[in-house]
Amino acid sequence: MDAGKLFQGIAIIIDDEVNKVDSSISVIKQLIEERHIPVLSYERLPELEVIPSLSRASFIILDWDYFGTADMTEDEDRLMIPPELQDEEERSLLMFIEQLLQQTFMPIFVFTRKPIDEVKEKLYDNGLLEADKPQRIFVQQKDKVSTEASLFSEIETWLKEVPSVYVLKEWESVMFSTKTSMFRELFAYSPNWAKIVWDMIKEDSKDNHKEFGDFITRLLVNRILGYSFDDSILTSGGTVNSDELAAVVEGEKYISYCSENTPSEATTGDLYLDGETYYLNIRAQCDMARKSNPEVYLIKGKEVKSEDIEISSIRLTSEQRLHLNQKQSYTIDELREICSDEAKLMELNSSLAKQRNEAFFISGNIIGKKSDVYITCIAGKKVLRFRLDIAKVEEFNKKKNKRIGRILPPYITCIQQSCASYITREGTMPTPVEVFSVI
Repeated sequence: MDAGKLFQGIAIIIDDEVNKVDSSISVIKQLIEERHIPVLSYERLPELEVIPSLSRASFIILDWDYFGTADMTEDEDRLMIPPELQDEEERSLLMFIEQLLQQTFMPIFVFTRKPIDEVKEKLYDNGLLEADKPQRIFVQQKDKVSTEASLFSEIETWLKEVPSVYVLKEWESVMFSTKTSMFRELFAYSPNWAKIVWDMIKEDSKDNHKEFGDFITRLLVNRILGYSFDDSILTSGGTVNSDELAAVVEGEKYISYCSENTPSEATTGDLYLDGETYYLNIRAQCDMARKSNPEVYLIKGKEVKSEDIEISSIRLTSEQRLHLNQKQSYTIDELREICSDEAKLMELNSSLAKQRNEAFFISGNIIGKKSDVYITCIAGKKVLRFRLDIAKVEEFNKKKNKRIGRILPPYITCIQQSCASYITREGTMPTPVEVFSVI
């Protein structure tokens, strides 16, 4: 991995000494520019409203002991600055970093003359760093990055601790080159390609804005080639607990709605919550796009507890214990006792018969009755089970306020296919069980 190549794009430096010849930050700026990375510099913190415009930068470097002292030499005593001014400037810096974390995902480098632990403590105290977790803020002393090799070596070491930032930069590199190539290609077909496609979609859909955006995204995805990720970075992370695992799995298949991202139109995969009952819209998007208040086709679902999902087979262990499921296990002696008690034997056999109709986790999927479909890690729940019959057909406007999120393709597509297969199934004669009897 070459961090210098990975961080292509404009860099931002905010430091009161950035334009001061021979200052530490000026040296760092020169090191970055020597890698042919343009640098946009500020001597003072810009307004918070500028942050959205900075969000497309490759990375940002901040000073910590930033008190508007560009006319001071590096070895002058900064304690001469009034404490009130120091506190005010520090609060502004902390607020700026907080907004950077909330509004962007760019790497944030803090290069300072202060002790690193002192800076990190301030960040921890203000909730901008979390203990025992990879951090999006890299803190280092200025004199530790006085050469090009040391600067990018420090960054590479940090990237191995924060693989998500590495993935972002690697993905951006491929995405940018693909995007540029695609738009050149489309322009070569016709300078009016956007009008041609827009008119076609507008003729066929009420939600032409989304359809047009989806069209461009499909073109881009279908042209992406050349991904190459560093395995040593992606496998260098720490241990992952079950809650983190479930959250990541959910992020891949489900979007939770809030006031900022709830679409105004009905969408295939919309999930509704009415009391404790879930409803899922399976109607095709094209059918809903042609109407301002379409009917939605809803299947009914409910939460399934983790303990009701069988994750292992019936097994006998070397400890002479028979495990039937996650909740039931018996010693050999207990089984002998059950076999000699008619009531206990009937109870156990009844439990085994019931287990045949439960849901089983097999090779990453949950298998249950053919009338049901299961989907994992949705809406903060480990498992939701939906009946494949259409439970309700309702006007979207009457139901839209109960939407909580959306199940994404290909998962909603698989559910639609299961519903179609179940609803249109042919009735067939059952096979007599005696066919399988062994005499």
